[in-house]
Amino acid sequence: MRTTIRLADEFYEAVREHASQEGKTVTAYIEEALRAKLAAAAAPPEREPYKVVPYGQGGPRPGIDLTNNAQLEDIMDGFG
Repeated sequence: MRTTIRLADEFYEAVREHASQEGKTVTAYIEEALRAKLAAAAAPPEREPYKVVPYGQGGPRPGIDLTNNAQLEDIMDGFG
């Protein structure tokens, strides 16, 4: 498809210079920039990693060994 866009002279010259340095036409350079912009808009936003916030004083109860699965199961089942 063919279309016309209006650019300020200084901006066009900067685009033409960058395109020339990359061995591209102005059309190819603008198309590449627009594709990148559209791809970035379609990508999901970056989020901060989820953080677990401990409730209360934090840490396990005294005497609980977090490396002992059997003890942890007993505690979760209400036997500890």
